[in-house]
Amino acid sequence: MIPEPGTPEFEAALAWHTGEDERHVARTPDGWNLALYRYLPKTARPHPFPVVMGHGLCGSHYIFDVHERYSMARALAARGFDVWLVDLRGRGESWPDPGPDEALQWTFDDFITHDIPTALAFACSHADAPEAFWLGTEMSGIALYALPIAATTQLLRGGVTLGSPAVTPPHGEVPGVTTEFPPRQGTRYPFSMVKDIGPILAAQQSPYIESSFRPANIDWVVAGRYFRYGVPDECTDIVDQFKDWMAGASMRTRDGSIVYSDRLGEFTLPVMLLAGAHDLQRPPEGVRATFDAIGSRDKTFVLAGIADGFSVDYGHDDLLTGLHSPAEIYPLIADWLTARS
Repeated sequence: MIPEPGTPEFEAALAWHTGEDERHVARTPDGWNLALYRYLPKTARPHPFPVVMGHGLCGSHYIFDVHERYSMARALAARGFDVWLVDLRGRGESWPDPGPDEALQWTFDDFITHDIPTALAFACSHADAPEAFWLGTEMSGIALYALPIAATTQLLRGGVTLGSPAVTPPHGEVPGVTTEFPPRQGTRYPFSMVKDIGPILAAQQSPYIESSFRPANIDWVVAGRYFRYGVPDECTDIVDQFKDWMAGASMRTRDGSIVYSDRLGEFTLPVMLLAGAHDLQRPPEGVRATFDAIGSRDKTFVLAGIADGFSVDYGHDDLLTGLHSPAEIYPLIADWLTARS
């Protein structure tokens, strides 16, 4: 039974802290402090390569561990992986000294040049590993395609993306990019305004959250906790960069010097692309087109939907946290990573 919104029982159900074993801070070359959350492998013979996970636009590390059961971080650690969650710059505790500052801006280019290479290097150093896997949802999955093309790290072994088309179809419902919500305010898009209304909409199984979490495929507490704790404000520069991509039907650096979407054939690392059959935000046909363009000989495409043998047509964030994800999605990813470890 779902508690009544506003009651102590409702707030108690939402209370949550991620279950990492260690917390670390990695310093980027341009002076940002990235928060990293480590889940140690829970098997006697751990896999040799760490798995570093990145979140989506206006997202955070919470998406990977927002419930004991619906936690990809815990599931992969249980399968013997050294798991690292990273908050990319501008969210949580990932800021330069002396801390959060609304005057600061960042772009997708900063993730490719500084943040992800720093996170991979830090995880490899602490795990004593020569390479690491990158697992990214939405924006961070898109970043995986860019890393080898930009040649900003030599530590990438391959990776997994979830709901990550290089070019998002024009009907994609991307908050703040193709939708009017939230309205721009100064240097920020105030996505964090959902921290109060989001849990209520989740409890009501409202269709208003369908582009993020499918109410039919989610425990309301999962979506409620993520709205309460995991959604930061996003800076205008990166949202404007995504708007530019949508307008130009391309994926490129801010100055246009690299058009990643024209060079996907140069991506040759092992990769698995997962798409939710009912992903309204990043429609699956965009992920399939990305898969077709990638040059890797070791590539796997998974359309998570009823027509392909899954229990449900997965949406956007419930691809990671859905009712059936522990039985259908987590083992699929763990098996793929294991086979390449």
